[in-house]
Amino acid sequence: MSHLGLLPISLVLLAMITIGVSYIIAVIRNDVSAAFPYISDTGSERPESCIFGQFLNIAAFLAFCTMYVRYKAVEAIAHGSEDDPKLCRLNKCATFFGMVAALGVSMVANFQEGTNVEIVHIIGAGLTFVPGVLYCLVQTALSYHMFPSYNGSYICRIRLALSVVSLLSLILTIVAAVFAIHEWNSKEHTPDKFKWAPDDPGYAAHIVSTSGEWVTAFTFLSFFFTYVQEFNKFELEIRTRPLVRHLDERVETRNRGEINERTKLLDPHI
Repeated sequence: MSHLGLLPISLVLLAMITIGVSYIIAVIRNDVSAAFPYISDTGSERPESCIFGQFLNIAAFLAFCTMYVRYKAVEAIAHGSEDDPKLCRLNKCATFFGMVAALGVSMVANFQEGTNVEIVHIIGAGLTFVPGVLYCLVQTALSYHMFPSYNGSYICRIRLALSVVSLLSLILTIVAAVFAIHEWNSKEHTPDKFKWAPDDPGYAAHIVSTSGEWVTAFTFLSFFFTYVQEFNKFELEIRTRPLVRHLDERVETRNRGEINERTKLLDPHI
């Protein structure tokens, strides 16, 4: 596979278009207020929920693929854990957080807000944003560890800036949400939680929280754009080698011969 830079581009564009289209449809149909609803709110009602779920699932898969390619690229540069054990540990740690975040995106897509399984949606959102931000932070540390042998300082600074903004906005989102929910529950009222009005209790904190979520989401997505140029300098190859002459035969250890490491997708050596 060549032109791997198209992978993160496809991921970011698809995710942003999905969120944007869901938002526009939800506002036009008056399913949410136009002033910064939560991203999940824009995908809670049909037909926007169908678009939101379908394409967010694809985005989750593209995110998984992008983070896997990044993992293999770093391992290829390091020539295995024997050369740089710390680099290998950071790479595996970042990949773990990334895979959890991809799973969270899929959960958000399939268990939508406003349903009987909303708690699963909330768990999925937590798995998306918290491990997602940790992924960015660890990848930033990894990039600084690779400087100056494998990458320059410019990309490190960009990733650091995106990671810090993403972290601060996530903290702001959580803290403001706690205040908004506290105010929401402290007074008797019957507003629509998808259509907050300025006179609703906790409205200001709600707007701060939702704005922080949008910033967190878009800085997290923008982080993948930093992979584009690097990915274009790699090729990904997968080879398949039969271990038997007939598919009904039993695979014997002695017949395996020399293992071709390139056939093992999760092997850390190239």
